[in-house]
Amino acid sequence: MHYDNLHAVIERYENSLPHLYGRRERDELFKWRAMKTWREEWYKPEGSFASFADRFNAARKDFGWFMDASRMHPSAGVVKLWEKEPEKVEHLFKDVLLTPSNGSAERAQTNMDDFLRDYELLRQKYYPANWGFKQDRHSASVFMVLNEPDFHYVYRASDANLMASYIDFERSIGSGRSFSLAVYYDLCGEIVSALRQHQSLLEKHFDYLSAEHYRDESLHLLAFDLMYCAHTAGFYEGLKKPSAARKVTVGSKKNTADLQLEAKKAQREALEAHLAELEARFDEYEELSLLGVEVTSDPYGTGIVISQKVNMLTVRFAAKEVTFKISKTQPRRPRFEDDEAAVEILTEYGELYDEIKRIQRQLAELS
Repeated sequence: MHYDNLHAVIERYENSLPHLYGRRERDELFKWRAMKTWREEWYKPEGSFASFADRFNAARKDFGWFMDASRMHPSAGVVKLWEKEPEKVEHLFKDVLLTPSNGSAERAQTNMDDFLRDYELLRQKYYPANWGFKQDRHSASVFMVLNEPDFHYVYRASDANLMASYIDFERSIGSGRSFSLAVYYDLCGEIVSALRQHQSLLEKHFDYLSAEHYRDESLHLLAFDLMYCAHTAGFYEGLKKPSAARKVTVGSKKNTADLQLEAKKAQREALEAHLAELEARFDEYEELSLLGVEVTSDPYGTGIVISQKVNMLTVRFAAKEVTFKISKTQPRRPRFEDDEAAVEILTEYGELYDEIKRIQRQLAELS
């Protein structure tokens, strides 16, 4: 691992605390408020609330942007689905996702996967057109952290993969079926160990916390916030990726051939850095699956998305299966319930994919 980069990012985080924790600017401390509120409300004695929905709404009132965003609002969908099948939704949370992990990341991942699979079946059954109600690994990880904060870590693919690349973490977190929660937790463990070496940061951090915040002595929430802020606040700027630094260097004699090699090396490193940023952004979109979402089309009627590759969707209608490219520039496409938002995000997804492929071709030509 490349610990120099990790400690450099931690130092930049510490120097930015007034900006990161200031309510007028970013207010990243909302995560610790959300944790405190959830644990105070969710664990109140039986009989404190009339229903699961009342308990859930009280517990999530300080979530803010923890998992819901302008396009996705999975926590809002929980109560909607509970209204349809209360016993099933309660079972998925209490008996599947939030069952004790007993220190096993593998067991926790099984719980997460089972929850996501069965929850998605419910969403498809009652809200097939509302893709914003979908749960993903990020939202599931938030719920898990809220209930076992000393074991779990919040997961966001783009933040995790970018951190792993800059500190040269030797194992792949993976994605989709290859995703490993255990590997991700090992990465987070390395970050926590590094954080504990920065006592001045920890003193400042805990000084910022008040009675309305959860005092996360495990530093698990701080590890996630470091990854998130490093990505969104530009803390990697100017840092070299270890993989690029290990490349063979040119000799000391600066003849024309050497200079050309150095120029190509510099160009390649710049492209690799740009590619890493694009791929980190791409991870955010990969979590967005439209499989099982209901759409409508003037010539074909109502259909269900059965296949997706980036912004290419195959829809099964009553009469036939049709593949569409979803983009603002493509008038021939099906319509979504939240059509403007869906088309916006799929257009961005497609453009990002095309840009990644373009950079990869340039790198291949330089090899």
